[in-house]
Amino acid sequence: MVGSPLTDPKYDRNSIIPYAHGVGIISDQLYEAAVANCKGDYFNPTNEICANVLNAIDNLMSELDNGDILLDKCAGRLIPKPINGVSSRALLEEYSRLSEPPARPTVNCFSYRFYLLNIWMNDKATRDALKIKKGTVGVWTRCNTEVFPYAMDVPSTIQYHLNLTTRGYRALVFCGDHDLMVPFLGTQAWIRSLNFTIIDDWRAWHLDGQAAGFTVMYDNNLTFATLKGSGHAPISYKPKQGFAMGQRWLDRKPL
Repeated sequence: MVGSPLTDPKYDRNSIIPYAHGVGIISDQLYEAAVANCKGDYFNPTNEICANVLNAIDNLMSELDNGDILLDKCAGRLIPKPINGVSSRALLEEYSRLSEPPARPTVNCFSYRFYLLNIWMNDKATRDALKIKKGTVGVWTRCNTEVFPYAMDVPSTIQYHLNLTTRGYRALVFCGDHDLMVPFLGTQAWIRSLNFTIIDDWRAWHLDGQAAGFTVMYDNNLTFATLKGSGHAPISYKPKQGFAMGQRWLDRKPL
C-alpha cells in the first residue's frame, strides 16, 4: 500500500506541467511553449528557451500550496523545489526544512496541526508521560534529518513494484487528485508502463452514496485509486475516505 509515491522522476516530475495545465494553473500558450521547447523533459532543461518557460511556470505554481492546490498557501508547509534544476536529492533537501520549528500559520491552515504538534511534543507534560529523562533527548522535530545521511542511488522503483506484484503480492496505489507535488498523472503513467491487463475498468468508488474518488484494477492484484479533493499524503486530507478505502482493500473487497 503506497500513497502519492515518488517512484520515477521520468513519470512523476514530468507529469507536473501537464497536470498544472489541466487544472488551469498555466495557460495554453505557456504549456504549448513547454511542450515545443522542452520535448517532454521538464526535469532537466537542455536549452535556454525551455529553462525560461519552466521559470515562468515555477513562478505561477509558487502562488499555490503544491501539497493541495485547493488550500490557502500557508506558513509551515512543505513546498517542493522548482521544476527547473531539481536534483536527485531534492526530496531530502526539502524535508530537511522540516527540522526547523514551523512558523505559526493561521488557525484555518492545514499546517496549523504541524505547529501544534511541535508544541505538544516538546511540552514537559508530554515528555514526562513518555518517560523521557531531562537532557537525554533534544528538541523534537516533525522530520529528523539526521536519519537521512544517505545517497539517493535508486532513482526508480518501478522494477521493485513489478517484481513484487508479479510474485503475487497485492498492491494498492492511491493518490490525491489535487496533489501538485506527485500528480496522479505520473503515477498512472508508470503503472501503465507495467503493461498489466485491466480487469475492472476505470470507475467511481463511493462512500455514503457519493463518489469518493476513482479506481481501476489490473491483473497481478494491482489496484489504483484516487481520493477526490485530496492532496499529498492523501489520507491526512480525507481520513474518512482513506479509512474506507484501506479497509475495503484489506478485506479483499472491491473499492
